[in-house]
Amino acid sequence: MRTVGRIGRSAIGLVIAGAIATALSGCVSMDAAEDARDDAAETTIASEVVGTWKAEEAGDVAAELTFESGGALSGSDGCNTLTGRWEADETRIEFDDVAITQKECIGIEPWLGRLDEATLSGDTLTIFDEAETQIGTLHRS
Repeated sequence: MRTVGRIGRSAIGLVIAGAIATALSGCVSMDAAEDARDDAAETTIASEVVGTWKAEEAGDVAAELTFESGGALSGSDGCNTLTGRWEADETRIEFDDVAITQKECIGIEPWLGRLDEATLSGDTLTIFDEAETQIGTLHRS
């Protein structure tokens, strides 16, 4: 009976490790492909929303939001200013970490301070509050 020496065991171990790494690399590649598809879907709506959006309704002329490509958000209702973050999936834009000043603004409806999500349809951004009630629309400027 022949025994395998220390060098032989190391070589066998390397072969087994290589086989496992090769098998796992296929899984990683599949996960990477799925991530790339997800990123492409997010990038599509995300790239469409980047820029400044303004209200066109009488009384809301000054309301606006600016979406930056890195996920930063800024805006104003004509009196108060807001900052925060945004993230898009295939159908919706979600707002996060939004902070807004709390000045008393006579004659201005501060609806932007209640934003939670938005949808995009062409050049119209529809804003919803936390209860999923539509609270306003903005248009690409």
